[in-house]
Amino acid sequence: MSLRLSPKLGSLSVSRSLSRGRRSSGYSSRRYITNSYSAFAYTWLTKTPEAILKSPQDILSSLPSSPTPLLAKDSVPVLLVTPSFAHWLDPSDDFLPNLMCRLYGNDSSSTLYGVAAVIDKIPTNQTPADKPKLEGNESSVVNELESEGLSLLVVDKENVQGKAAPTRRIGGPASEDADLVVSIQGRPVARNSVRATHEIGLRLSNTVFVNGKESTLVGMRWARDAAANAVTLHNTIDLTSCYIAPTSAASDIKPTLTLPLYPVGERRKVIASMGNILRQISKSTDPTSNEPIPASSELEKDLPRYIEEHNIMDQRVSVWALVENPSILIANQDSSTQDRVVQSLHQGGKLHRVMSGGGGWGKKQGLLSLDPEVSFPGTTRRRELVGLDQLFKPKADAELDIPPFLTKSMVGDDLSLLSQVATAGDFIQFFVSVDPAYSLHAVPKDASLADSSITYRFGVVSRAEELSSRDTNDGEKDITVVPNSFGALSEKAIAYAQPVAQGGATSESSTKLDIPGCRVILSPVS
Repeated sequence: MSLRLSPKLGSLSVSRSLSRGRRSSGYSSRRYITNSYSAFAYTWLTKTPEAILKSPQDILSSLPSSPTPLLAKDSVPVLLVTPSFAHWLDPSDDFLPNLMCRLYGNDSSSTLYGVAAVIDKIPTNQTPADKPKLEGNESSVVNELESEGLSLLVVDKENVQGKAAPTRRIGGPASEDADLVVSIQGRPVARNSVRATHEIGLRLSNTVFVNGKESTLVGMRWARDAAANAVTLHNTIDLTSCYIAPTSAASDIKPTLTLPLYPVGERRKVIASMGNILRQISKSTDPTSNEPIPASSELEKDLPRYIEEHNIMDQRVSVWALVENPSILIANQDSSTQDRVVQSLHQGGKLHRVMSGGGGWGKKQGLLSLDPEVSFPGTTRRRELVGLDQLFKPKADAELDIPPFLTKSMVGDDLSLLSQVATAGDFIQFFVSVDPAYSLHAVPKDASLADSSITYRFGVVSRAEELSSRDTNDGEKDITVVPNSFGALSEKAIAYAQPVAQGGATSESSTKLDIPGCRVILSPVS
């Protein structure tokens, strides 16, 4: 059996090097997690989930050992697992009780809380290079970027909020997609100073064929039996949204974005649009030109040419539109596509998938429909979220529990879907998704065990169908332990909100990212 660490990842092994590294750095697990600006994070990556499932003790034993509890009683563990490990979240399984005992030891608190979710994959701490690669089979390298496993983050209870999933009723609407939102703030550098906040929203895995649920996001309340030295699951609540807000020990957060896109067409002015329907764009790339053409004209000409030039057999190519306010300035227009789009997003630009359009007759000729979503309910409906104590309170007013579809107006109360995606005078450019160039390079190195700063990694799965091809390692166990790292990948989408400086003030800009292989990495800056 091998529990060795891949040297490329620069992480800890599961064996003695963990304790050696802790001693040499003067690390104290108690000090590490009680720092007022710190959270506690661990990620386990594996290419052999079938072997790990038979011995969960390999996961538990890799956590730091300490004579005192690893966590304070008011801390809440948030555990993300890939579908291979979903049954570890089942109340009948021993993994979660053993994990809680490992984290809390003999803590005298009678009530403990936890949150768990099933996600699609976990990113490694490698990222593709910026230049696009338009051909070749990269399935083996995809497996170097995306992994099975578990990711654990522990935060203060006061920094966790959720919304209970409504009971499904006959005739009611379909369940909304569950989402997990992680809001990261840097440490204030002075009293009353404003902290920059970055938020990542994550769409969860479809678990219908795993446990019968469309998605799995649960809040848990545990009861401590001090006499039996055991932790018992008291009850669980299915959640539709969970919002967690760990405060970074770093003074600032540095975002690193990887967006594997390739331009088809030029940057043009928006002439006419309504809601999420793009009607006309400028015929010329001259920013002062207002001569219109149908919105789909450029794509109808350039997309078939792109498909032919790159010998793309499957002609169902996804297209994204980058919508920019006229105030957005790009320092170097000759920079790479990656740099160009990232600079735009940092200034408030937004990416929207092109959902449909082209063709048609009369007034409908040449229209394009853009995905209007830029954020998830866990961010936009914060007023509906409550703390864990309140989530688990019995409903006193059960008789007033009105079916949710009767409480909404005919148009619904989320008017964000009716807002303009692009307005006349904005600029737009179209891109297609490409396979990232898988010449791997390391992203900012994870903090050491002596440092309580955490690196957060989120993104979208590259190609789900290719991830079934992986090296089984001749049946040997394979675990990579990454301290101070937390993250997940979605097959659906993530949303990224970041601070944007505008005219001396700072606002927030959010965009939805559903580009295969994209990444958002938030690293601590001292």
